[in-house]
Amino acid sequence: MAFTQGWLLVGWACLLPVIWFVVAIILCIWVYRDAESRGMNGALWLIIVLLTGLLGLIVYLVVRKEEKPRRPAPPPPPP
Repeated sequence: MAFTQGWLLVGWACLLPVIWFVVAIILCIWVYRDAESRGMNGALWLIIVLLTGLLGLIVYLVVRKEEKPRRPAPPPPPP
């Protein structure tokens, strides 16, 4: 019984890097889109976050520009 539980633990330990990798890719995509929407170089920030991980994300969140104000929808034409 203990032998089976040991292999089960090894299985989960092998799955953790895969989960970490998927989260990192999703995070990089979000940083790229967010940087582009703020008028920043999205490719540069994607590479920084990809190479430095959590540290790069923290730096990005500190230095990112304020979001561009969205234009309100024009009023409907009078009847």
